[in-house]
Amino acid sequence: METRVYFERLDNPDRIEGIAKLLYRRNRLQPHALILCPDAAFAAKLDERLWTIHPESFLAHGIATDDAAENAQQPILLSLDVRRDNQAAVLINGTCEIPADVEGFETIVDFVDAWSEPLLQASRERFRSYRQMDMDPQYLAAAAK
Repeated sequence: METRVYFERLDNPDRIEGIAKLLYRRNRLQPHALILCPDAAFAAKLDERLWTIHPESFLAHGIATDDAAENAQQPILLSLDVRRDNQAAVLINGTCEIPADVEGFETIVDFVDAWSEPLLQASRERFRSYRQMDMDPQYLAAAAK
């Protein structure tokens, strides 16, 4: 199976909001998704945002625990490390580094941090690194607001 890699542009420094809007806009990226978070504070803020993404709805999700069976029930799993508990087809990279283990995901979503030159350069490096891993990353234009 060939993994598809997509880069989505972020025009402001709020990666949490960018991920939340991506999930909402793409109908939570069916089937299951794993969101790789850089730290516990990021995961907690994203957790809160996914419960309030829309006044009339929320995005069902959970923060990973040591209980693999509980994690398996989550359609969207927020985690500090790559795990397969919820059999996610989609990996959303909330960090600024390439995850160590990307095998087995159908799709990886990463971000172009267009609002910061150093982060933009890091995004370009990740893009090149995915290519070196024999993946063909694609750039997705920002959706209309």
